[in-house]
Amino acid sequence: MLAIVLCFHSSGLASQLPDYPFIHTTGIAYVRVTPDIGEINFDVHVSDADAEKALTVATARMAEIKSVAAQQGTQEEDIVIRDLKKEMKKDAAGANAAEPIYQLSYSVVLKIRDLKNWQAIMSPLLKLSNIDKVEASFDSTVRDKIELDLSIEAVKDAQRKASGLVGSFGKHLGAVTAMSEGKLKNLSTAIGLVNEQSTFLPEVERRQAIGEDLFVIPPLKLQSSVDVIFRIK
Repeated sequence: MLAIVLCFHSSGLASQLPDYPFIHTTGIAYVRVTPDIGEINFDVHVSDADAEKALTVATARMAEIKSVAAQQGTQEEDIVIRDLKKEMKKDAAGANAAEPIYQLSYSVVLKIRDLKNWQAIMSPLLKLSNIDKVEASFDSTVRDKIELDLSIEAVKDAQRKASGLVGSFGKHLGAVTAMSEGKLKNLSTAIGLVNEQSTFLPEVERRQAIGEDLFVIPPLKLQSSVDVIFRIK
């Protein structure tokens, strides 16, 4: 996005904008990164007319999950069991409608710190009964550094765009007077570049993986967007 404003004829508009010639640019930088850590999230659901049997199955499944993870070096603190629920419902459609059905459920988060073990953990997990809503996510232990580097590159991109455009008019780029990660929404709206509902979504953000194979470790798509206002001199 590029915008040059040299003068204003509307006092209402000018009151919302800088009172000097400026250029507003958006710099973008993105990168694909190989993740080095991941998480497996899933639910365990057990139903039975016998409450004790339901509890036994739920407990056994928990032990199996911990065993699978431990065999691949996952530490106890990286196995999180939460949201334990116990409910009693009646199966109105069943042959024994008067008998209650006991339902036990809990959520599990496995933090995988060595992705070489990913398939060795995922494969036996998917073979277990009572497992539902399996989801995988990945991250990088150096994400903070990558994001900082991307922000710096996005600023350089904004500067390159601004410098090239003002140079084509025989002008020079002045000092930075405003900067924001993301969009300077009020400025963009005020000079008609976007409306209140519009959203800037680069192509790298629109491409979302749907139905990814749970055995595949996809690259991370990280990006930074920086809006900058420079004086024109």
